[in-house]
Amino acid sequence: MKTTIFANQCDRSEAALYKGLTERGHSLHLIHSPDWNANGLFDNSSITTSTIKVTNRLDFSAIKELKKQLTDIKPDIIYAPTNKTLSVSLIATKGLPIRVIGYRGTIGHVKRFNPASWLTYLNPNLAHIVSVSEAVRQHLINDVKISKDKVTTIYKGHNIAWYQTPDKIDLQLLGVPEDAVVVGFAGNMRPVKGVDILIKALDHLPKTSKIHLLLIGDVRDKTVEKLTALPQYKNRLTLTGYRSDAPALISTCDIFVMPSIEREGLPRAVIEAMAMRLPVIVSDVGGMPEQVINNESGLVVPPSNPKKLAPAIQTLADSKELRIKLGNAAHDRIISTFNINTTIDKMEKLFKSMVIPTIPV
Repeated sequence: MKTTIFANQCDRSEAALYKGLTERGHSLHLIHSPDWNANGLFDNSSITTSTIKVTNRLDFSAIKELKKQLTDIKPDIIYAPTNKTLSVSLIATKGLPIRVIGYRGTIGHVKRFNPASWLTYLNPNLAHIVSVSEAVRQHLINDVKISKDKVTTIYKGHNIAWYQTPDKIDLQLLGVPEDAVVVGFAGNMRPVKGVDILIKALDHLPKTSKIHLLLIGDVRDKTVEKLTALPQYKNRLTLTGYRSDAPALISTCDIFVMPSIEREGLPRAVIEAMAMRLPVIVSDVGGMPEQVINNESGLVVPPSNPKKLAPAIQTLADSKELRIKLGNAAHDRIISTFNINTTIDKMEKLFKSMVIPTIPV
C-alpha cells in the first residue's frame, strides 16, 4: 500500500505515527510546506518527501502541482490532516482511484450551509474522517449529520519518554513565591481557553491561600489582559509569554488546569501534564472528559464556573497525597489509552480498509 501524507507540517506525535507505519512496511511519501523545517524528525526513516505551498482551500497552483506529483507517486491513499490540504487533495484527485482521508481535531465550524465545509468534510468524495476524540466524532455525526460509518475516533498517540524533563526550572526566577502551590496553564490564551475563569477562581479561594497561577503562553484574550492587570490578581499570578521550554515549566507545577469553555478536541497540553505525573483539572468540554476520568486520573469540573473550579483547586492544593495519587494515575492512563503504538495500529487498520481493491484483468 502506498500512502501520501499531505500536510503543511507535523508535530512529534504525527511524525512518530508516520515513521511507525513505514517500519511496518508501508510506502509513505510526505508532502509538506517549503517553509517547514523537519529538524531531524524523519532521520533514519524510509519516508520520502517533497514540498507544495498551499495558501488557501482553492489554491489552483497547489492543485496543479499536487496532480503532477500524484502522477509520479501513484498512491492508494492521501491523508490530509488540515483544511487547506484536504480541500486541495479532494479537488486534485477527482476522477482518480485515490481515496482521500481527512482529520478533525476540534468541535465546531463545520456547517452544512457553509460552502467552505463542502470543500472539506462535507465533500462527497471524501472517503473517511479521523476524529481526535469521540466528542468530535459525535459532533460530526449528530450536529453536522455526517454518516457514522464515515468517521472513526483515533486518539493522537504519545510516548511517555518524550516528556521526561530532568532539568527543572527555578520558578522563583519568574517571580513565583517559594512556598506557593503552583497551578499551571499552558497554551495560547484565546477566549475559548477560559483562562479568565481560572483567574476569577482566585476570588473564591481564601485570601491567605498560597495558590499561585503560572500562565504559560501568548495572551490573545482582552479579558485576560484586563484581569491580569488588576491589583487583586497581580501578585497571585505570573505571566510568562511564549516559552520554548513550556514542558519544563509545566513539570515544575503542582497542579495543571485546562479551563476551556468550548470546542476542545484533545488538548496536547493536558496530555503533556498527565505524562509528567501532574494532577490535572479540566472542564467538562469536548474530548477532555475522555482524557481525564473524574476522581481517578484527575478532576472534571463544569465549564465557565469559577465557583466550581476553585474548590477543585483547593482540594488538590490541600493534599499532596491526592496530587501524587491522581498524577500517577494520569501517567498510567497516557500509557494505556493514548499510546503511540495503539495509534499506529488503528491508523494502519483504517488505511488498509480504505484501499480500493484491484480488479484482475
